[in-house]
Amino acid sequence: MTQEDFQDLIQRLRPTEERLHSVQIGEDEIAELTREQAEQIVALYGSSSLMTLPRREREFFAWLRQNDEPIWNDLWGSDDEPYRVSLSFLPDLLPNRRGFVICDLIDNPNFYFTVDDIGAENGSAYLDAALQIVRNEGKLSMDQAFVVEVWRAPIDQWRFAYMYKQPLADVKRMVGWLLEEEILTPHVEEGPAEDQGDIEQQ
Repeated sequence: MTQEDFQDLIQRLRPTEERLHSVQIGEDEIAELTREQAEQIVALYGSSSLMTLPRREREFFAWLRQNDEPIWNDLWGSDDEPYRVSLSFLPDLLPNRRGFVICDLIDNPNFYFTVDDIGAENGSAYLDAALQIVRNEGKLSMDQAFVVEVWRAPIDQWRFAYMYKQPLADVKRMVGWLLEEEILTPHVEEGPAEDQGDIEQQ
């Protein structure tokens, strides 16, 4: 985004009063923001403003509602206006980023992973083998692809199923196996434990 357009956006987002308020940032504006500009907006207004998720994120959550309604309800069911989030998430919503990661469920276990959740022994060896396949331009299995995605950027099992167009039930079973084999370890923010019934550079 040009500096002039960015300054116009900054002025438009400026709160008119002290309390939490909603702002509108267009799809085209989000697409044009640099990460540095997004972080500057967060520093200015992230603690006092809400924004509506962009269309591509709303499409993902519409898919989630169809495929795992209890998770959708955990996230949005109590909201009169779902898909409004803190402006502090703006950098995660830029086109080359992962999106709004499902990592703060209350009534359901969280299956969200970061690079720190790759097991020190089994996980590291598994990741090294998967990365070697990538270097050799080979084809990854879905479980290998999931571990590589975890290594690249935080991801949850629902986003992975959506990105790779895989049946959610299959992805849940796969994540359960990765946990059993200690290739992945439960994230520290995980909720109550229960059984689970082209790679994008971030």
